[in-house]
Amino acid sequence: MSSRDVWSRGGREPLRDLLVGSLTSLLIHPEDERPAYFSSPWMSDFPLFDNQFRQYTALFPEQPDEPQVWFTGFLEMLSRKRPVRIITVREHKVSERFAAHPRFHRAGKLEVRFAPTEYHEKGILAPFFYIEGSMNITFSGVNVRSEKVVFHATDDTMGVEKVARAYLEFDRFWGSLK
Repeated sequence: MSSRDVWSRGGREPLRDLLVGSLTSLLIHPEDERPAYFSSPWMSDFPLFDNQFRQYTALFPEQPDEPQVWFTGFLEMLSRKRPVRIITVREHKVSERFAAHPRFHRAGKLEVRFAPTEYHEKGILAPFFYIEGSMNITFSGVNVRSEKVVFHATDDTMGVEKVARAYLEFDRFWGSLK
């Protein structure tokens, strides 16, 4: 099956589990020059990985004793393995603060570009999956609100085609932004 619907119904587990599993796979996958896109008009930092039992220490060796790994810490680590492209909207103060996060100044291959105010595309695109749907990449989007996302995997022809088409669109849009 190349795609799966995930409904959060106001609870955090389904979306958070999907994100943690998918994003972990990006960290353990070999280095790659294909970018990972993170797109949301509203974007903020939030605890992403529950590391209270140090189960993610191997993935985040610079944060071994932290009980939580935040989204910005994940992005910083990911940017050492592949280009990370963030698309958000400047007119939202939360997104502006997120885009100026100090971790991003240390990050390897991480870029932020701002879309026009009417931009509303939400998703996470990587070489072997695409998550799209109603979820903003914020604490509330992942943990509080009732959201629906669709997870597309590249485990069959349909999934490969979906991810390839998404890359065409994201690459085209990225190139149009300043």
